[in-house]
Amino acid sequence: MCISYIGGKSKISGFIIPFIPNDIETYVECFSGMYWVFFKMDLKNYPNLKNVIYNDFNPLNVNLFNCIKNYKDFYNFIKKYESQKVDLFNSFQKELFDESFKIDLSTPDFDIASKYSYLLTQVWSGQNPSNSKFIDLKGKYKSKFDNFKDKLQNPKWQKYFDRINIVENLDFEKVIKKYDSETTYFYNDPPYVLGKLEEPGGEKYYSNHDFTRDDHERLANVLKSIDGKFSLSYYDFPQLSDWYPKDKFNWQQKDFAKAAGALKGGKQSKGTELLIMNY
Repeated sequence: MCISYIGGKSKISGFIIPFIPNDIETYVECFSGMYWVFFKMDLKNYPNLKNVIYNDFNPLNVNLFNCIKNYKDFYNFIKKYESQKVDLFNSFQKELFDESFKIDLSTPDFDIASKYSYLLTQVWSGQNPSNSKFIDLKGKYKSKFDNFKDKLQNPKWQKYFDRINIVENLDFEKVIKKYDSETTYFYNDPPYVLGKLEEPGGEKYYSNHDFTRDDHERLANVLKSIDGKFSLSYYDFPQLSDWYPKDKFNWQQKDFAKAAGALKGGKQSKGTELLIMNY
């Protein structure tokens, strides 16, 4: 959305979106994160679109989007928090990522969503908010937290918020089976494999949930059995061509700078993004 997040697709959405079929009726992101692909779509290009489904396994993300759907009430709550307060940041981080922390998703919790967005917007772009340090802007730049509050009031963004029909907190297999149809499109952006698939690697870098080798293979098996259309973002790894043979699936690729990979004073690393489709 308007917040940086681990693995977010803000920078490469222009590569992904042209491949999304224009005649879809249901749009689902199985690993929605901050939902950047949806927010970058020109909705006029999808005249049949009726259902927009947000899904994420991280309950903090799910609660945040339940609050975003109620953006007027959310803004009235979040506006009281002043950005760039390190004491607030540290207290929120300690609270939300304590092992005993639990959240009730039956109703939007504006307090938790405010604290979570505070953390996401005041760490280095795309870093894990559970263990990242506060970034002091020293008054030189406008805080991303303040930008986020502004967007809750901006009609340009509100038209996207209004289109989100359903927010789910489901395993990817459950959400795929629940919404699969011939007119459904699934965009999949699972945690990437950054080391050997059999060893703890990139699948461990998200807070609140892991993604194992079995999960990667289970995703492949589920996607190969659906009636709808899917596209899948990955970096390449050895098992990928076995699970999605190039003679049966459409592989596209493009080189990108990794925005979240550049630490202060360092250089951006490069990566080759793959988009695999069943159409």
